[in-house]
Amino acid sequence: MEKIYIVIPVYNKIAYTRNCLLSLRKQTYSHFQTIVVDDGSQDHTADVITNEFPEVVLLQGDGNLWWSGATNMGVKYALKHADTQDLILTLNNDLEVNEDYLSQLLEVYQQQKPCLVGSVSVNIHTPEKVEFLGTKWNKVTAKSVPVIHKDIPYTQLEKQYDYLASDLLPGRGTLIPVSAFHTIGLFDFEHFPQYAADYDFSRRAHNAGYKLLVSTKAVVKSIVESSGLKYKDKPSFKIFFQSLSSIKSPVWYKVRYYWAMRHSPLKFGYFLISMLRIFVSFLREMLVYNIKKI
Repeated sequence: MEKIYIVIPVYNKIAYTRNCLLSLRKQTYSHFQTIVVDDGSQDHTADVITNEFPEVVLLQGDGNLWWSGATNMGVKYALKHADTQDLILTLNNDLEVNEDYLSQLLEVYQQQKPCLVGSVSVNIHTPEKVEFLGTKWNKVTAKSVPVIHKDIPYTQLEKQYDYLASDLLPGRGTLIPVSAFHTIGLFDFEHFPQYAADYDFSRRAHNAGYKLLVSTKAVVKSIVESSGLKYKDKPSFKIFFQSLSSIKSPVWYKVRYYWAMRHSPLKFGYFLISMLRIFVSFLREMLVYNIKKI
């Protein structure tokens, strides 16, 4: 029986972490080990986990790990203890899961291996609203669209499909065989410390022969408003340009540059197209925001 090592990087937000761990306690598939990497939290995260969740392995960072470094720390721990048939699940602390979550991931993995298996993400406040169900990504035009229309209600999605193929997989609930880490290495902290390391890893795994799939019945309930530096809520040029130069932002120009150099045949041309798309998206958001204010 495969053992699943669940790696959760955290920084503060202990209420989220507690709810996530409580949902994992209810799993029908019990052969797993949860590893929380606390990267310098200041809200007594370590104390709460030690006292309330003694079954969880707690690792401590120094506050400079970001997502990739913290996840790599947990993965390294798992690799030291895992057998060749075991798996590692990357998960974020602002997610909650159903009781059959691990079983549903494993079912698709067993049927389709070698593969990575991602999760459908739904809004925790409106669980029929699908936030992620797989991505089609164009390596020339820098355009990403959902595999199928994202407005489909979740209950309809799970009835129509068992799994969906995706060009990219996020770290928010992706099951990865240990063999993939032995084949392609860890998440790339040097180039993608906070954002895009998960997508980069999935592309490298795809290039190494692993299918990228999303299990429609493995659901993570996401607190979608909880993370990242975003300009869409109150768009302004100040916030936009801050986002372009911040490690906390998914549109940080360095991340976009390194992604283009590694994954697109156009390289610098792709980088320019990608940045232009971001700028146009910002202008659209600012226009809509200002119209709503009138």
